[in-house]
Amino acid sequence: MEQVTSAEYTVFERAYAYFNTELFEGELPGVLITLQRKSHNVGMYRQGSFKDRKNQSEVDEIAINPDAYMSLQDVEIWQALVHEMCHQWQFHFGKPSRKSYHNKEWANKMEAVGLIPSSTGYAGGSKVGQTMYDYVDNEGKFIECVRELRKLGIVVQLESSNVESRVSRSAEALEQETLLRQAGVKKNRSNRMKYSCPSCSMNVWGKPELHIICGACQQRLELV
Repeated sequence: MEQVTSAEYTVFERAYAYFNTELFEGELPGVLITLQRKSHNVGMYRQGSFKDRKNQSEVDEIAINPDAYMSLQDVEIWQALVHEMCHQWQFHFGKPSRKSYHNKEWANKMEAVGLIPSSTGYAGGSKVGQTMYDYVDNEGKFIECVRELRKLGIVVQLESSNVESRVSRSAEALEQETLLRQAGVKKNRSNRMKYSCPSCSMNVWGKPELHIICGACQQRLELV
């Protein structure tokens, strides 16, 4: 029987490898993915966060906060992962700005892979700044990869229950958690996908991974 730890981390490793190949031409040097609640961010990239104990070579880290994606679709989790992969790309092949600042080079790379940076999480927000959200380009490479991951069975299996930890949390910690959840929800609302009926071409816009039936044709609407 496969262990829970290896099963869940394998999902993230396979997703990282797939995005690396399809969105970054396999240029990224690999990474240690961790699930941790220490940061109030959805995700975080750290260059050279680990060292090989034998040859002292550095290994990058991408930390994903499981408290941030409770009840969200996989596309949201993969957004966080690819967002941090764009940071990794910039640290290795570009010119990052001061700590935590998202500059134009990073924004251009995000758009190239199919994520649109926005300070508000919506269209029209600033594409550079200290705190940045993003939303999906419905015709970009990223969403195509997400659909393929689903076909390959690469799906997140666990999410934070947060039951026991909520009991012992301080008021300040609970407030931070609320802000974190709101950030995730805000970003989720911006990810409107277009669905179309294959028979009558009736169109609907909604969240990713919806199952919608056309009332007139009784046909399942398809993502376009």
